[in-house]
Amino acid sequence: MALKKTLIMAGIVVGAIAAGAGGTFAVMTMLMPQHSPASDAAAAAAKAKAAPPKQIYFAELTDVVVSIPADTGQPPSSFVQFGVQFATYDQNAVTTFAELQPIIKADIINLMLNETAKSLQDQGTRSDLAKSCLDISNTVLSRNASYTPANPFTAAYITNLVVQD
Repeated sequence: MALKKTLIMAGIVVGAIAAGAGGTFAVMTMLMPQHSPASDAAAAAAKAKAAPPKQIYFAELTDVVVSIPADTGQPPSSFVQFGVQFATYDQNAVTTFAELQPIIKADIINLMLNETAKSLQDQGTRSDLAKSCLDISNTVLSRNASYTPANPFTAAYITNLVVQD
């Protein structure tokens, strides 16, 4: 009798496991997307038609050297050498930048004259400086060359920042 009960219990357990596995397989089959050669070919064609990545062009401003104070309220006693590159997807923006570079450089020199050696040690100041340089370059292009579309430069990267006491 005990053997009969054990076999019945084992049969019930095996049946429950089989039903659970079968149910799991059925649900996974219904929920997973079905692939066919036609849908795979369509996906490959859509991927092939996707636009290639745009070429990035850079405009460079180097050799900006400014005398700055070590801290606020002090006379200029340090020199800062500064370089920045501007990224764009528009090659014409690089040409226009080169033509207007003296104006951009003068505005960035004025920006740098407001800094101190101490403030340039702060990462936040450097991030703000890059953003301000980006704003200057885009503003100069739009104001002096009526450049369209607006804001051709998408990013500014500080490539050189040396402070000498």
